[in-house]
Amino acid sequence: MLTNNFGQGRCLLARLDHGADILHQVSCLAKEEGIEAGVLTAIGALSTAELAYYDQASLEYRKIPVEGPVELLSCLGNISIRDGQPFVHAHAMVSDSQGRVLGGHLNTGIVFAAELYLQEFLGEPFKREHDSVTGLYLWGKNENL
Repeated sequence: MLTNNFGQGRCLLARLDHGADILHQVSCLAKEEGIEAGVLTAIGALSTAELAYYDQASLEYRKIPVEGPVELLSCLGNISIRDGQPFVHAHAMVSDSQGRVLGGHLNTGIVFAAELYLQEFLGEPFKREHDSVTGLYLWGKNENL
């Protein structure tokens, strides 16, 4: 198990821009604010979205189609470092006009209206590294930890 102790930094609340990709906008905010480690949550509505499921046998993401506009019931994620830049990893649950719920890894989501809570962590951030067992980019051991 890999662990690290962090101090709490700033808490940011943001209204995300209509028409923006949610992951891109959170990533840009993290870069602008110098946030290299943190957690996030968001709610709102998306005009379009693409979710995914990680197929553990083939070590590939499988797209989950999302039809039409959806409510963003919950978006949970974290920020760490990948390739020297803040990287956002998020999962989401969305519901359609009939109340049917889909969930999974968030590939993209175009904001209709969304509100973000971002909690910064202070300390040596985790860096994502390719893991040969899972095929994923997971948190790796930092030299300073």
